[in-house]
Amino acid sequence: MFHLTPAERRRDDVTSASLRAAFLADVEADDPSRQEYVDVHLAELDLSRLVVDGSDVAHVTFREVTVDGTLDFSESVVGHPVTIEACDIGSMDVSETVFRRQVGVRGTEFGRPSAPATCLRARRGSFERSLRISDTRFDGSVEFAQGSVREWLNFDSVTVEGRAHFPNVSFGTAQFVSTTFRDDVEFVGAAGEYATFDDTGVDESVTGIDLSEGSFGRLRIYPATDLEIRLSDATVSAGDLGQPDTGVATYDLTDATVGDVDLECEPETFDRYRFYRTRFDGFHFAAYRDLLRSNRWLLHEYVGSADEPDTTEGLEHTYLEAKQGASDAGDSETASMFFVRELRYRRQRYAAHAGSADYSPTHRIDATVRWITNGFLDAVAGYGERPGRTAALSLAVMGGSALVYPASGGLSTGGEVVSYVSHGADAVLNGLYFSVVTFATLGLGDVHPVSDVGRFVAASEGLAGAFLTAVFVFSLARRVTR
Repeated sequence: MFHLTPAERRRDDVTSASLRAAFLADVEADDPSRQEYVDVHLAELDLSRLVVDGSDVAHVTFREVTVDGTLDFSESVVGHPVTIEACDIGSMDVSETVFRRQVGVRGTEFGRPSAPATCLRARRGSFERSLRISDTRFDGSVEFAQGSVREWLNFDSVTVEGRAHFPNVSFGTAQFVSTTFRDDVEFVGAAGEYATFDDTGVDESVTGIDLSEGSFGRLRIYPATDLEIRLSDATVSAGDLGQPDTGVATYDLTDATVGDVDLECEPETFDRYRFYRTRFDGFHFAAYRDLLRSNRWLLHEYVGSADEPDTTEGLEHTYLEAKQGASDAGDSETASMFFVRELRYRRQRYAAHAGSADYSPTHRIDATVRWITNGFLDAVAGYGERPGRTAALSLAVMGGSALVYPASGGLSTGGEVVSYVSHGADAVLNGLYFSVVTFATLGLGDVHPVSDVGRFVAASEGLAGAFLTAVFVFSLARRVTR
């Protein structure tokens, strides 16, 4: 009855139930050829809610089969391998179906271009082996929400004209090779050990591929064209995030966790990757140190379309996470630069709070004090990361003080008072000697200022010397340790 035409089936009153019974009889037969359906034309085939598990494990094969409506396996349990080859199928429903063995689809067309709809529905479908689809066209949407493929999920040379909807799909290994998507692509919450998007392309009107909230042991993306990839809140333990030969691929890694991931970029293209509140767990910052240095250690700059704008609090968090990630990876130099960035964005936050009427007066005063303290520590020592800045400031204090002493009443050297009036420019040498002794807090007593102003400057310089010496020693030790 499968080889009758649709008109002949109507004439002979062959019902959907008759076809179901015949299919089950074929599966139970000892003749494997009865499980091959070749050059068959069906209005639809309802195989839903069946247990398809014959005495052998021969393939159930549909070759050159045309199904005008739906090939329905929904809520069935199929214990045989299934092959669909060179078929023309209006739609296929495998929702909540369990396939115990591999399923292969080759050279097949799903859907109708004149009436695009969901032409493959596999919601909560379970493939306990592999699902391999190649050289196939979907003239409509593919729905694979909450589906699972224990081993291989392959899309090879496939075109999807409608939406590709794969939220919360789980898999062992997924490969999308030479696949073209004409509409939105969603893999939100996908989870698998290994995922590859190789030579994958989308139409210009498509926003990109959404892999947010996913979890990937290894993720490799090699786009064919311009592509925007969302990886916000995702976990990528390892992988490669590449660029097309011509065009731009952008990766939004907001709130993601990034491990041993390789980026294909140069200093001028690093902004194709957005690190914003991103956590790092094994990322090799050392491999990108020269690149980061040429970009002034900026991580968050991004040329793509971000789902949310940067905020001062978010940038402070961004560099806090980056500092921690670099430190955990043993890259002390990079960690120190991110630490400086973190504290500078913190200073901006203090300034915003100090000037905002949204906060209480007490909070605003506290923010103002913190803002001043933060700026002072940056100016004096680069937050303990730049001892050279402390050394330069120390030299400036000693030199400035040396010029002030002869002008503020002069210096008593025991037998005479040295000032610009009495000794001219030579007085600077005595001023410099006294300034160095005072800054170093040696207190030899052989030279001392005469006027009250001079004594005040000397006291101030002594305090500054003690403070700057301590800061310099701290910063130098921190730098050497790094």
